[in-house]
Amino acid sequence: MAEFEYVHKKEYYPVKHEQKTILDRVVSIMQREYDLPGVRYRLIGSGDRHLVTRIKGGNKGFDLDYNIILPPLKEGWSYKPKVIADQFMQAFQKACRGTSYSFPKHRTSVIQLKHIDKDHSKVIYGGDFAIIYYGDDESEGYYYLKHWDDGHYTFEKRSQSRNVGWKLEEIFEYNDEQGWNWIREEYLKLKNRNNDPNKRSCVLYLEAVHNVYNQIQQYQD
Repeated sequence: MAEFEYVHKKEYYPVKHEQKTILDRVVSIMQREYDLPGVRYRLIGSGDRHLVTRIKGGNKGFDLDYNIILPPLKEGWSYKPKVIADQFMQAFQKACRGTSYSFPKHRTSVIQLKHIDKDHSKVIYGGDFAIIYYGDDESEGYYYLKHWDDGHYTFEKRSQSRNVGWKLEEIFEYNDEQGWNWIREEYLKLKNRNNDPNKRSCVLYLEAVHNVYNQIQQYQD
């Protein structure tokens, strides 16, 4: 099984800047060409917490995870998954022109970009971009755009992010000095054990937070 290692922030910081430029173009295209103002984005999970990993000695590089957040739905409205998927794919294709990224691909739950060293058949780095929107209560999770094997799209509920904020607060309140070390250790452990290629790093990060929180609760009990 592959073994993961952490990537130093000096290596992935320039990638964050590069991908921010692309995302700013995507947001502009969505507003200008598809009349969808209010789209925003944020780096999430491992990238947001300086927990970027890659396989030791591997050829798949590292990825940064983002949520592209659609504006809140007005009462009585709904997003059409296939329309949203096609619009964002076209926006990414336009935004990536003139960059080093390969052709955007829609995976199960993200639009994926890769920067490839073609001479050595090696991925250097990439980005995974999930398209989401929140319901009435953001603390209850969100709906993400899912691409099914048969080609159709739906919005599916993801509630795993629920309560992660106060669980982090509880972890640091219990031990402010060691909290991040415990999360780092658990996250790397989950990465090394994961056998699901469709499970995003941000989901593994959430699992790591939940696991550390539960371990503390069991210890206190």
